[in-house]
Amino acid sequence: MPDVKRLVGRLVAAQLLIFSSSMCQDSPIEVTLLPDTALFPTFCADALAHQLSLSRVTDNREWIGTVGTSLPIAQMETGDLVLQAGVGATVFSRLIKTPGHITVSTVDFKIDLPLDLEVNGVKFRMGYGHISSHYADDAIEQLGRTSISSVKDYVMFASSRSVGLIKGSIYAAVTHLFHNEPEVDKKWQFQIGALVAEVRLLDRLLAYGAVDIKLKQEVGWGTTQSYQAGVKLLARDQHGVRLCYTLRTGLEERGQLYNQRTTANLLSIVLDY
Repeated sequence: MPDVKRLVGRLVAAQLLIFSSSMCQDSPIEVTLLPDTALFPTFCADALAHQLSLSRVTDNREWIGTVGTSLPIAQMETGDLVLQAGVGATVFSRLIKTPGHITVSTVDFKIDLPLDLEVNGVKFRMGYGHISSHYADDAIEQLGRTSISSVKDYVMFASSRSVGLIKGSIYAAVTHLFHNEPEVDKKWQFQIGALVAEVRLLDRLLAYGAVDIKLKQEVGWGTTQSYQAGVKLLARDQHGVRLCYTLRTGLEERGQLYNQRTTANLLSIVLDY
């Protein structure tokens, strides 16, 4: 843990040093509170992306309810550099719908505190995050499930840039789980993905595709793969309503079921705001 703290401190210092070096070049500084646009792109296909959404699992009677968002809090801009701090918090719930009743089976809580930097069009992210995963009372009392302690505290380092060839963007991230239960000695996760073919169909209607792949040490370097296609209605910058289909296969993203494999077909409505 002390090594992680030192590494995070050095990376924050490096970001601030890069930013302050530009300030010394007599460039004007613009400070914005609650900016309209997030600097770093959303990982659209990621099962643990911060968002407000409802998804139907077409393979069974389950639904996924996601309540949360990621917001930029403050931004400083000078010359070709932009520095932005934000916060994200989301609750992920798995619901089982039966006639006349809804059973809540799992609940996962996630919070992120990112610090983003853009240099000449290339975007970098460093942030702290926490995830805790639980069986809901319904799952324990009605389904007879037994819970495990599932907690993750982590730091993430990521980079993203726009790519004209695919009419979208690509990203890569590495996550160090400095506190990971139950797999306490397996601390690394790698992630790559892309937003592709963001094509305008009408004035405020976009079509897009997205992919997200995670490689996880805690499950013997197994993967979780998500492939998404959809349309974005009322599109304005990063805001709008997405209607999309996602194929997700590989290891479960729910912490209570982290070492189980699954394949799910999802139909979703997502509010990007």
